[in-house]
Amino acid sequence: MIKLKTVFLSFIILTVNLSAFTQGKISFIEEYIDFELDSTYFSINGLYSFYNPTDKEINQPIIFPFAVETNQIDSIRITNLNDFSKVKVHRLEKSISFFVNMLPLDTTVVNIFYRQKTAKNNTYIITSTQTWKQPLKKAVYTLTTSLFIDENYFSYPFVSKEIANEKSIFRWEEKDFMPDREFEIVIKE
Repeated sequence: MIKLKTVFLSFIILTVNLSAFTQGKISFIEEYIDFELDSTYFSINGLYSFYNPTDKEINQPIIFPFAVETNQIDSIRITNLNDFSKVKVHRLEKSISFFVNMLPLDTTVVNIFYRQKTAKNNTYIITSTQTWKQPLKKAVYTLTTSLFIDENYFSYPFVSKEIANEKSIFRWEEKDFMPDREFEIVIKE
């Protein structure tokens, strides 16, 4: 059992080190995230675009962080939209790792969906963008909720708000975006 744990820990360390080492080979260029918040779940459904500027095929490890431990996350689903294949996920303590295979001079779009229990303060980690050492060319976020949200506690100012089917829909749009704080949604008491 100890040997198995050592092998697994070595894999995790290797994956993290590979991620840090090869992060410069591909670029994380865009994200489009739809958040949904109700009395039970905070759901995240996002499209993440990666670009391979090299003339070689790359199989890149990606570390995707969460604001809570992975045992509090359910329904994790990752799909490579280039070939509609399901991506295998390895759970870590507060993140997951997975690989993205990229053809030379190509863009790969990955859909990541997960949800966690609704809390008073709901956080989505976006400062991890800094590890890529370049801003996102574009980031678009929408939040749909029927709950009373404290708009004064949004981490970033929204660009629009509308009401549809008794739900509030907030929208954020950023260009050349290097987040300096997490994306937070606070429910009014």
